[in-house]
Amino acid sequence: MFKQKTSVLFVNTDGKDNTVLQVPTKVLLNWKKYFIILNSVIVLLIAILGIFVYQKTSDHYQEKLVRANKIRSMIDIKKVKSSFQSIDESMKRINVYLNQRGLNEMNLKNIGGAEEDFEVTDINEITEYYEHNLKQLESKVKVIPMGLPHNGNITSTFGYRHNPFTGYSTEKHSGIDFKGEIGESIYSTGEGEVEFAGVRGGYGNCVIVKHNDRLKTLYAHMNSISVVQGQKIKVRQQVGTLGNTGRSTGPHLHYEVILDEVKVNPQQFLNF
Repeated sequence: MFKQKTSVLFVNTDGKDNTVLQVPTKVLLNWKKYFIILNSVIVLLIAILGIFVYQKTSDHYQEKLVRANKIRSMIDIKKVKSSFQSIDESMKRINVYLNQRGLNEMNLKNIGGAEEDFEVTDINEITEYYEHNLKQLESKVKVIPMGLPHNGNITSTFGYRHNPFTGYSTEKHSGIDFKGEIGESIYSTGEGEVEFAGVRGGYGNCVIVKHNDRLKTLYAHMNSISVVQGQKIKVRQQVGTLGNTGRSTGPHLHYEVILDEVKVNPQQFLNF
């Protein structure tokens, strides 16, 4: 087909290493036609490659769309929204609890939105929001004095009572008393720092735990003290043992909750 050839001399500018290349004469005479054919072939190959890539990409996203629609069909949007609303209501009640016990409320917003605006794609944002608030709640709850400092029966409650020493006059009882045996363990009802540990007048051996800037608990008439002033303590850490020291008629624990330097009824803190 290309028997007749033409020699083409490529001359180097310095006159050395000249190169002779034999090219079919027909190609030289019809170079425009062959150039167009070559370009057409290249364009065709690029077009075929583009169609192939587009088809593969389209199939990939179509598969993802089908899977996303399947997941969406499996999720009950109303039920999910109802669950988030229930969490919102619980957090509002917890805020009331925090406020009543001297802690700042959590700043909550209704992230769920109207039902018609709720999308499956919002779930990540919503779960991150609640995760943040639950961690905030955890940090607050740890310092609230909750539960029992001792498992004995309550023998005297907060408020006015007959004087246990005379039996006639009345006096204001600033805490609650737990009956027990000497040497039984007494536990901190919240995380905090020991503000006082030692003998304190009629309280006898006494420990005061500061939980935050507003809340404190007091443990009195103890037989022994297990902590020192300035010590950081955790929830349910032993602070001492039950005793009969100070102004006491028998072995018991006198327990107080102090809010803004005012002694309040500890019983509202015993159960959540």
